[in-house]
Amino acid sequence: MAAPLPPPSARADAPRRPLRLVVVAALAALTLAAFAAVTLRLQLEPNVASLLPERGDAAALRRYVRGFGGGDLGVVMVKGDDPDENAAVAAEIARALAARPTVQRAADRIDVSRSLDPWVAFRHADARVRERLAAALSPEGMRERLAETRAMLLAPGGGAAAETIAADPLRLSQLVFESADIGSGVRTQADGAFATDDGKVHLVLVQPAGQALRGADARAFVADANAVLGPIRAAHPGLTLGLTGGHAIAAATEAMLTRDLAISGTLSMLLASVVFALLFRRLRALVAVMPPLVLGTLWTAGLATALPGGLSAIAVAFMSVVVGVGVDTGVHVYAALLEARREGLDPEAAARAARARTSRAVLIAAVTAGAAFGALALSDINALRQLGLLCAAGEVLTAIAIVLVTPAVGAWLERGTPPTEAPARWPDGLYRLTRTRGRALALTGLAALPIAAVALGASPPLAEAIVAIRPAELEPLKVQQEIFEAFGGRRGQWVVLLADGDQERARARGDRIAERLASMKADVEAVDALTALAPAAPTQAERFAARDALDLPAKADELARALRDTGFAPERFSAVLDGMRAPPRQEVALSDLERGPASILLSRYLGADGGEALVALYVRPRETGSVARIERAIREEDPGAMLTGYSRLEASLRETLAHDMPRIGLVAGALVLLALSASLRSARDIALAALVVASEISLVLLLIRVLGIPLHAYDALVIPVLLGITVDEGMFLLHRARDIEAAGGGDAVIRETLRREGPAIAATALTTAAGFSALAFCGFDGLRDLGRVGALGSAVGLVVALLVVPAGLRLWPRAHGRA
Repeated sequence: MAAPLPPPSARADAPRRPLRLVVVAALAALTLAAFAAVTLRLQLEPNVASLLPERGDAAALRRYVRGFGGGDLGVVMVKGDDPDENAAVAAEIARALAARPTVQRAADRIDVSRSLDPWVAFRHADARVRERLAAALSPEGMRERLAETRAMLLAPGGGAAAETIAADPLRLSQLVFESADIGSGVRTQADGAFATDDGKVHLVLVQPAGQALRGADARAFVADANAVLGPIRAAHPGLTLGLTGGHAIAAATEAMLTRDLAISGTLSMLLASVVFALLFRRLRALVAVMPPLVLGTLWTAGLATALPGGLSAIAVAFMSVVVGVGVDTGVHVYAALLEARREGLDPEAAARAARARTSRAVLIAAVTAGAAFGALALSDINALRQLGLLCAAGEVLTAIAIVLVTPAVGAWLERGTPPTEAPARWPDGLYRLTRTRGRALALTGLAALPIAAVALGASPPLAEAIVAIRPAELEPLKVQQEIFEAFGGRRGQWVVLLADGDQERARARGDRIAERLASMKADVEAVDALTALAPAAPTQAERFAARDALDLPAKADELARALRDTGFAPERFSAVLDGMRAPPRQEVALSDLERGPASILLSRYLGADGGEALVALYVRPRETGSVARIERAIREEDPGAMLTGYSRLEASLRETLAHDMPRIGLVAGALVLLALSASLRSARDIALAALVVASEISLVLLLIRVLGIPLHAYDALVIPVLLGITVDEGMFLLHRARDIEAAGGGDAVIRETLRREGPAIAATALTTAAGFSALAFCGFDGLRDLGRVGALGSAVGLVVALLVVPAGLRLWPRAHGRA
């Protein structure tokens, strides 16, 4: 007896089973590989260099961060009302840190003994000091300084200086070091302590082992520092202890990014799910939509592990964006499944019908959004390139996962009687707004107003972008600001960066620039350079030559007479006079400095990048000074010098924005237009979709200005991307209208389009907005602003699409025959 034949649906499904097994196996292998990569290899990049443009002043700042980020000094701040307690605690911290394995050196003071042979001290004399030395060695100058010396010795307590004065009666060393226009490092007190004049703030300088931009090194140092500071905080509750420096900032940044990634990813899932459930009103649909959404996000995170250097601060937003935009694909696919079930198809057939009806539209929408995000790859900022590429890949991968998985899971969930359609009431209210041509024309005019306003210059101004790079709430940066305030410094420091294949030559170039800038008192408040500690060999040779040009041997007899005339016995100063007759030429080498207590300051001035030695000088311009004169002086002294610094970043970021925005906007717009042409294939529909996105982007710009959202290079460059994200709403409305028109919808086209597609696109747009909104809870300022702009754009795009498309359909109805 022959076996009974399987039912027709089973026979039709039989050839598909091997293919399904292959697809399931491939998806499982891909998912396991992505999970392993994310678990073992995903790194977060605390390096702010990825947030900087690759040209202009910012390119030099990128190089400075790379070259000096590996050896940046750590600083511990000790703050309290008792100067003696502060000093004792600072010394205790320095000793304890120096014993830690992650610390190379730690010091709360340096040796400030400047009792050099006065004739050797010339090697540290800059141009203005050499003028003072020449005046001090004139006959009149000698007698004047010796008279002051005698008065010092006769004053109460003056005997303590007798030994120093015996070696240098003219106090030339004091003149060299106390009159120098070029400083070195942190200000010290007379005893060498890094402290304020009132002693209420002491600093401990720390040279950590390893690199600040290597996460493991930064975390290990911060852990050691906290292990030292914890018990001391408990023992001295009245003191404030704070840690800052490159390692501390990098560790805090990485911790902040880890928190932001976890919080934004989790919240985006939660918020998108809540919005989906409220608007779609079919909770079981989440079971069909969320697993493929998680798969797509996981696959995208797997791609992120291949990024060189790790995931940057802005690129962390990819997860929230992919989740928010990915849910809308699930909305359309599941809605098509329910519609097919209501038409009487069995679950398997309904799943196939849902794929057939939505695959083209949702994949085109995903590719459109992905292409718009991909336009960010044209940016000069690496972090935005990362964000664009990850979001582009995430859009497409998530759409593919949903098209493959959601119908199958939905078919299993919807085996019972399909739910009756319960149309929402609010689309009828929208329909009434465009019920007449006059109303439709008024709405179209309103949609054009934001476009005209932006064209006339109502766009929001650019905001300060520094906080978007260095978050204001980061604890080490707060400590850094307290140190600035305590020591009388301020933000606004510039960096002059010199790169050379030969370190000694680079140091000599730096010495010349430092002397030139130090002489510009009207424009420059302070210069901080290595030359104050260890001038380059050519610089020392020039200064010794200037000393020899004074003809010291010929002045020895004059000094002997001046000593006698002012009441001193010349024979008591025979060593000074002998040195003057045969001036010694003792040069200081960098190796000498490396062996001394001041070695801890070297990493502030010397770095390396790309096989070249880097030398940094730090310049603080006066608020009333001329930036142009400073820049001109540096160019004249050394055309190869690079002038940079965070305070100069605004101009560079504005230049980058002016350079990137037209390119990214043009490419994103062209890609969206191509996608619209391929999808809609109707001049009327393409024009309406273009009007929707143009009106939406213009309105977003106006609302950014009204709401006071900071607009900088990181959130401004996401605005063109909204072209690709928000075009979906208008596209799906027009697709639905075309289907109804083809079926002979007549005057009911607008009403039916809003009833059938309005709730779905509301769900998609608001889930996208929910994904972006999750970024508002991030600690990183740039991410918060990006999230606010994205959420605003998604919500505004929905409102504009629901008003403009019906108005356009009313004004430009398609003839039935053409439909």
